[in-house]
Amino acid sequence: MRPPGEFSSDRALAQAKRDALRFLAYRARSEAEVRRRLGKRYSPDILDPVVSYLKEFRYLDDLAFAREWRQHRERVRPRAASVLRQELLGLGVEADVVREALEGFDAGENAYRAARVVAGKLKGREHPIFRRRLWSHLHRRGFEGPVIQEVINRLWRELTDPLHGDVDAEAEE
Repeated sequence: MRPPGEFSSDRALAQAKRDALRFLAYRARSEAEVRRRLGKRYSPDILDPVVSYLKEFRYLDDLAFAREWRQHRERVRPRAASVLRQELLGLGVEADVVREALEGFDAGENAYRAARVVAGKLKGREHPIFRRRLWSHLHRRGFEGPVIQEVINRLWRELTDPLHGDVDAEAEE
C-alpha cells in the first residue's frame, strides 16, 4: 500500500507533465520559460523530474530552441545579432548557448532581408529620403552603421539599375 502523499504526488507529476506538454505545443520553449511557467503551480520536487523527462525525450533543448528562434527571425523578422542575443537571454537561454546558436550570423544578409520590402516602397524617391528612411528602419532593428550603409548602397544600386545593380563591374572574372 502506498503512503497517502505518494499517490497525490504521482497525480501532480502526471498533471505537471501534461501542463508542460500543452505549453510546449504552441511553440518551442527554453528550459527557463518552462520552469517559470510551471513554477507558479508546482513545487521544485515536481518540477525537476518533469524538466528531466522533457529533456530526456528532447522536448526541451535550449540549443535547438535558440537555433530555431534564430532561423525563424532570419526568415520572418530579421534583426541584428545583438537584438537576437538580448531576446534569447531574456527567454532564459544561457549566454554560451546563445553564442553557439549565433555562430556564423550574417549581419549583411539579415539587414538586406529586413530592408528589401521598405526599399521597394521607397523606389523612385530621392537618395537622401531613401537613405534616411532605410537607415532608421535598419537601426531600429539593431544593425550597425557600416552594415546599414552597405545595404543602403546595394539596394539603391539594385533599384536604380535593376539589370546591373547587384553586379560589380570592377570585379575580376
